[in-house]
Amino acid sequence: MQPSRTLQKSHLGCRHIFDNRVFSIRTTPPNRNYLAVKFTHRPLLLLSLALSLFFPFSLQAETEYPEHGLLESSETLSYPEVFRAAAERALERPLTAAYEDRARAQQNFADDWIANRPRMKASYWDDQYGDNQGLRELEAGLEVDLWRWGQRRDNNLLGEHYQQASISWHDYLTLKVAGEVRQALHELASTDIQFDQAKQALADTGELMKVSETLFATGAIPKASVLQSRGLVMQAQQRLLDVEASRVDAQRNYNVITGLAQRPVASFTEQLSPQTEITAAHPLLGFLQDQLDSQHTQAKVIRHDNAGSPSLFMGMRRERGSGSEANIESLGIAISVPFGGGDYISAKTSAAHLAATETEVQFQQAYRQLRQQLHEIEHQLESTRHGLALSEQRKDLHQQHWQMAKKAFSLGESDILPAMQALQQYRESRLHYQLTELSYQRLISEFNQIVGVLP
Repeated sequence: MQPSRTLQKSHLGCRHIFDNRVFSIRTTPPNRNYLAVKFTHRPLLLLSLALSLFFPFSLQAETEYPEHGLLESSETLSYPEVFRAAAERALERPLTAAYEDRARAQQNFADDWIANRPRMKASYWDDQYGDNQGLRELEAGLEVDLWRWGQRRDNNLLGEHYQQASISWHDYLTLKVAGEVRQALHELASTDIQFDQAKQALADTGELMKVSETLFATGAIPKASVLQSRGLVMQAQQRLLDVEASRVDAQRNYNVITGLAQRPVASFTEQLSPQTEITAAHPLLGFLQDQLDSQHTQAKVIRHDNAGSPSLFMGMRRERGSGSEANIESLGIAISVPFGGGDYISAKTSAAHLAATETEVQFQQAYRQLRQQLHEIEHQLESTRHGLALSEQRKDLHQQHWQMAKKAFSLGESDILPAMQALQQYRESRLHYQLTELSYQRLISEFNQIVGVLP
């Protein structure tokens, strides 16, 4: 942002206020009465001052400090392409595939007819190391776990919740990335404005230095005033370097987020969303709600798992009581049903209930925070909207003042200082209007981000 600078006239001479520092420029030595410089008496001085003000010299600073931008402007690149490029580079993108794999695996598991992996079971009995009567017994079969009542239904429901959570996660990630890109784009615009104004401020101080050198050449001001004006030029050069560094940082951040070395030529703007409430359709709230539903259902599934599943055994047996007897072959079915263990089941499911409660608290906190942010941004929008109108009026007023002061100076009706002051006021008001306009666009983006509207 260009520093504030005003020029005021006093009986001691001309006081130049720049960046909270005061420099005195005397038109006459301290021991002489002040006499205003009359352009009719000094036509050469009038001509040189007019050329200095309205035909600024070519500043060496602009050639010594070239722009070091990292980005190139592109007329074909659109902002939807920028947002898509950022979404593809999101650090959280692998989580999308992980959520989808979890949902797919859970649904495939719930579609099975058994509740666990089948198990082969075999046993062999022989009394040759005991009584040695020739007893032999061989049993082999397959054992499977069966679904408890409601267990398969809850696992199917958990798979559906996982699937919905993967969709809502994608929506939330898209909004999250959009917020990062919105912020990066507004930072780019802000640093661009500040960079342009810093260059203009350097041109202004260069004009003042040129005027000072012209006045010194005519003997109107001392050497110290010229040195002061040169100091202002160096300050403006340093300001330009600082702003340029911020501009490069903003461009680098844009490149890191999007992976692009280009930026659209057109300015980034958005329309204010008509939505005025935080609803359950908000991507963040939707994702948290799906997470909460998943954890509640997961707690039921964990309870089923820790309660144990009934198992079914189907197999065959070959046996004989002694060596003199023939083998007896048979088929059999066995069912086992677990029961009891309420304390054990509660202990194993307590962690799942705690996770669900924490997610519910997180949901309520996010909802309250979004509502609070929405109310704050609405007030800021209203205030900035009125401020933007006043800033535009102030800019137009100072522009008219500058045109009048320039005309008066060109006709020899006024000194150069009122013209310089009017020019500076006009440039400051123009900068303020540009930054206020940018701030209003930023607030629109923040409002849309809060209510969950994508650009």
